[in-house]
Amino acid sequence: MQESNDNREYYLTLILSGLSLGKQKHLVSMFKSLADANYFERYTSDLASILTGDEYQTIREIITTGAVDRHLKGLDKNGIGLITIENIHYPDYLKNIHDPPFVLYYRGDITLLKTDCIAIVGTRVCTRYGIEQTGRFAKELCKAGFTIVSGLAEGIDTYAHKGALEAGGKTIAVLAGGLNTIYPAINVNLAHEISEKGLLISENVPQFLPKGYAFVQRNRIIAGISLGVFVPEMGAKSGAMHTLNFANEEGRMIFVLPGNVTSSSSVGTNNLIKNLQGACVTESNDIIKNYPEHSIVDNQKIARKHQQLDLYEKLICDILKVEELHFDEILQKTKMEPKKLVSLLTTMEIRGLIKKLAGNYYST
Repeated sequence: MQESNDNREYYLTLILSGLSLGKQKHLVSMFKSLADANYFERYTSDLASILTGDEYQTIREIITTGAVDRHLKGLDKNGIGLITIENIHYPDYLKNIHDPPFVLYYRGDITLLKTDCIAIVGTRVCTRYGIEQTGRFAKELCKAGFTIVSGLAEGIDTYAHKGALEAGGKTIAVLAGGLNTIYPAINVNLAHEISEKGLLISENVPQFLPKGYAFVQRNRIIAGISLGVFVPEMGAKSGAMHTLNFANEEGRMIFVLPGNVTSSSSVGTNNLIKNLQGACVTESNDIIKNYPEHSIVDNQKIARKHQQLDLYEKLICDILKVEELHFDEILQKTKMEPKKLVSLLTTMEIRGLIKKLAGNYYST
């Protein structure tokens, strides 16, 4: 399972020591490998300027007790791969962010890190509108050749991953915790499916339990491996804003779907648009056109245009273009007999003219 060396013993020594990312960066800037000047042989003044005495002793213990070797064997036993920032599979986009992770643990197809990715992030408390639009955009972006990236959280993240998988596309889940501590527990099965058909990654050791700061750090990776970030639904205060801030800092494009102005789940997205903090999009092509090497043809829409519609079918299509409606609302607007309407809606759904949603709602 493990890749070629890529200086992993050195980086894992730093990771296993529990040092902050800042101290890891400082050491890497001074010393490139364990062999470099044998710098862990004694507690020099250079090291003392970075590490406390206890931190130095922890690193010495890791080196002298073979902790890295045991760690690598444990990864193999659990089917977990590992790449470092020096590995050929490590994406350039991520390598060039402000604080790139030195190590990535993974399960799945590591080559997806070198594909064109679009991140989809948003609220954990999403509406039916958010669920539907997230799935639609994820599927269409996959059909255009993008890999969908998200954080496996409840809500928008979940439906972004599911939409990609349902389309037969690829998706990457970036975890805040370790690969052996999937969070939230409700997404354990989804994580397993992603590991088989896509990619799970984390910068944290497999047994790491996610903590608040780890979710923020995780978001820089989501933005870092992506060409752009799409936000279909987001409340006024959302962790997704961390991802957007990282995306802004790293020069990634931000795409925002407008939402219902009376919905608390869309306050954040509508504010982004109002404050010109992201490009307003209403269909996947609004995103895709920014990346000329990708294209999409909506065969379903083309097929619809060539179908002959009778008077009632056209009426139903026209009223559903405005908004999704409940069966009773369609009945009231069309003034049809209930049995006839049920039959017509079923036929139109089979022909791909309309979609039946949860709760007996319909949309085009």
